Amino acid sequence: MNTGHISIQQFTQAMAWTLSAMITLLAPATFFLVSCEHLRSELHVQTELSANDLSAMISSNTQLWRYEELRLSELLRRRSNSVVAESRILYDIGGEVIARNRQQVSIPRITDVHDIFDAGTAVARIEASRSLTPLLLRTFAVALCSAIIAAVVFYMLRTLPLRATSRAYQALDESESKYRLLYESMREGMALHHMDFDENGDFAAISVIDANPSCAAMFGCDPQTLIGSDSIALFGETFREYLSELLRLLEQGTSIQFELTLPRTDNLYSVHAFSPDHGLVATLFEDITERRKSEQQIQHMAYFDSLTDLPNRVLFLDRLRQAIAHALRDENSLAVLFLDLDRFKDINDTLGHSAGDQLLIQVTRRLGRQIRSCDTLARLGGDEFVVIVTDLGKKMNATRVAQDLINAIQPPFLIAGRELHVTTSIGIALFPDDGNNAETLVKHADLAMYSSKESGRNRYNFYSASMNQKALMRMETEAGLRNALERREFYVEFQPIMNAADSTVVAAEALVRWNHPTRGRIPPDQFIDLAEETGLVVPLGEWVLRTVCSRIKTWSDAGLPLIRFSVNVSSRQIERQDFAEIVRNALRESGANSAQLEIELTESCLIRHSDTNISDLFGLKEWGVSFAIDDFGTGYSSLGYIKTLPIDHIKIDRSFVRDISTDFHDQAIVEAIIAMSQRLGIRNIAEGVETIEQVRFLQERGCEEIQGYYFHRPLSAEALEELLRAQEN
Repeated sequence: MNTGHISIQQFTQAMAWTLSAMITLLAPATFFLVSCEHLRSELHVQTELSANDLSAMISSNTQLWRYEELRLSELLRRRSNSVVAESRILYDIGGEVIARNRQQVSIPRITDVHDIFDAGTAVARIEASRSLTPLLLRTFAVALCSAIIAAVVFYMLRTLPLRATSRAYQALDESESKYRLLYESMREGMALHHMDFDENGDFAAISVIDANPSCAAMFGCDPQTLIGSDSIALFGETFREYLSELLRLLEQGTSIQFELTLPRTDNLYSVHAFSPDHGLVATLFEDITERRKSEQQIQHMAYFDSLTDLPNRVLFLDRLRQAIAHALRDENSLAVLFLDLDRFKDINDTLGHSAGDQLLIQVTRRLGRQIRSCDTLARLGGDEFVVIVTDLGKKMNATRVAQDLINAIQPPFLIAGRELHVTTSIGIALFPDDGNNAETLVKHADLAMYSSKESGRNRYNFYSASMNQKALMRMETEAGLRNALERREFYVEFQPIMNAADSTVVAAEALVRWNHPTRGRIPPDQFIDLAEETGLVVPLGEWVLRTVCSRIKTWSDAGLPLIRFSVNVSSRQIERQDFAEIVRNALRESGANSAQLEIELTESCLIRHSDTNISDLFGLKEWGVSFAIDDFGTGYSSLGYIKTLPIDHIKIDRSFVRDISTDFHDQAIVEAIIAMSQRLGIRNIAEGVETIEQVRFLQERGCEEIQGYYFHRPLSAEALEELLRAQEN
């Protein structure tokens, strides 16, 4: 048991015995003494009164008083105490009994004697006695009560405090055990150090005097092994660096916190040091290695692209601002190159995003090899990359870098076992000519990149002020496009499709046109792609479909020839789950003959949605709707879908028709497409036919239908109606 616990127990026991003894002895003794004194005083007073009475009697009869025994006895009896037995005896001067009150008082007793005088001379004495037995009995009762009270006091002073003390020490022991268990089981390493000083009071050494298992585990040893070790040698030089603060810690009683890496390990610890007592320093070690790695990873993710590990937009803009500041200080220039891969979306749609990601990684490697270490290559997102080229001497330097980047991308990439040929379009903005801040330079380089795409892709363009005007025009076009349907600014023209054998009209392709209220007629190439990007092609395409169905019904009722009317459908429309139902509703509501409606799809649209909504779309075949593949031969996939899907027509793209009169390769491609379609039982249509030589070549090779300016440009509904009526006659 704890020695302090034993000392308190002995002290408490001694106090209990002392107080109990004092109560047991002093209380009855005090009661007896006080009562005895009171009894003596009372007896003395009574004796004195009796003596006074007898003196008066003697004075009245000086000669005969001693012979009046009866009278004297009566007087003595009357003066005696009626409650307590009291003996009264009258003696003469010679000691002989003259009279008494006949009461006997047993021993022990208390006696009081008083002389009786006659004319100043003692002639007799009176002796009064009372028994002490009643007082002793009362004193015994008091002693008994005192003993009971002393026993209670003894119990209270000895048992209860000891029990409370025992409980307190037990709680203390339990608390100490609990904290010892916590100390030994805590994940953080805990070490207690003792600081030694020389005779001058200067620091001499610091050593470990206690360590928990977690602290020992930091060194792969037992806690006892650490005890006595030199703290600086154990925890490294960082510990020495904070030694001065630890010394101040002892003086001020404050705490400090620092980080250190243990010798021979890569683990990083956060150390909290404080002084629990004079000459002692306690250190709490928390392993923050993983947390620091996580923080670094989070910080890396905040500034670097997760796929390519290139700087992201945030870090790129920060570096660009720094580069601008350096260029201003050094009166130098820099260039921002904005790169975008050409038709990357088609690769993603046909081969999947995984292949697209692999392509981006390989593109990053190639681009990285073309830039200097002082320049920055970053990925803004998707297939957009940017490069900061610093310390430009002449504009040709930026030109050379841009061309090197284009050349690096041109060799084929091997992705998923396939060779992919990819190109890139680059826009260049120069500081300070094209902007004096990071955001402006990036915006202008982006505009220049779009100009490169519009100029044919796989090239670079420098920013010019006119590009801003073009961008504003694009924004105005998009804004007008959103309200054009409500304002009824769209209308439909029809380009006839001719039978190659007899040059009669057998079909017509519906082409949407936009008549802007202020800009006039806007060419389709200026708003169709924009409508596709913004999603406005969905309501626009539905409007064209309903307009065509209404025309089919009107012209059918008018008795015109029953030709096919083809409507182009975009990927955005196919993406809608209910597109097939939209077509059915348009046919039902208009009452049009479904056999006269043909849906034109591109190859990329078929491939992109081959596993989603395309099967529901081809369910329209049951209604008699036919299907055509537009721009055939320009897709990125195999021809497998032709034999699996119910295709009615193949439209040979105009890029193959344009030079068939002179180009051997185009001739071979067109001949192959015509032969393949005939073998598969699919009718073929040649687009973009503009010369008689093209017509003759197609007719000779067995082409079935021809569409192009050689026969007709797109016609208004009224003009087509007149053409059909003329053909009927």
